[in-house]
Amino acid sequence: MDTNHLRVAVAGIHGKMGQEVARAVNGAADLLLVGGVAREQTDDHARISEEAVTVPVYDDLRTCLLTEKPDVLVDFTHAQAAQQHIAVAVELGVRPVIGTTGFAEDFLEQTDELLRARELGGLYAPNFAVGALLMMRAAAMVAPLLPQAEIIEYHHEQKRDRPSGTAKKTAQMIASQLPEGVSRDIPIHSVRLPGFVAHQEIIFGGQGERLTIRHDSMSRVSFMPGVLLGIRKVMTVTGLVDGLEHFLF
Repeated sequence: MDTNHLRVAVAGIHGKMGQEVARAVNGAADLLLVGGVAREQTDDHARISEEAVTVPVYDDLRTCLLTEKPDVLVDFTHAQAAQQHIAVAVELGVRPVIGTTGFAEDFLEQTDELLRARELGGLYAPNFAVGALLMMRAAAMVAPLLPQAEIIEYHHEQKRDRPSGTAKKTAQMIASQLPEGVSRDIPIHSVRLPGFVAHQEIIFGGQGERLTIRHDSMSRVSFMPGVLLGIRKVMTVTGLVDGLEHFLF
């Protein structure tokens, strides 16, 4: 077995994000893509580059992890499947990097407990784009001075959860920074239409003025530097890290 590279498997490897993750991992000198999992297995291998590089694809995660022995599982599927994937991964000693959103509220706490019991690290990140994390951080900085705000998030029509994980986390960050004595729910408006990838704006209103902070991911490539960072850093922690920003700032 290659001990010089982190071994990575991708759940949802036939999906748009899964394919992008596979290409990014394949192009990283210190990582090795060893396999993938697909719900609808159209082939037992997935092509991940123009050079016709292929990796084995399984329809069962447990079989994939036992056979290919990855260090890290990257999951961009949907909430119901991801919960099962993560439980199996932790059971088998594989560290999860989770880009799936839409989980029940107690999911993160339960996953943290599972990981700590096995002395493993994990990462949950509703957004892997560095610019999106800067947007959220800037919004939290503005909140004490312009506490009236609303969020509009735009995603492609196939995104199942609304509001998005990014929007919910942004609202939490703003609410945590409101002036003392101010308690307010931050309204979130969700748009699901063809032509979008992932976009969000936070509009702050004051007397006679308006401030808008906006981030746009025009391509899924924008998430890949963050995904690769998460894969590397998840090997250095114990428990579930909630948000890629903890590895950045």
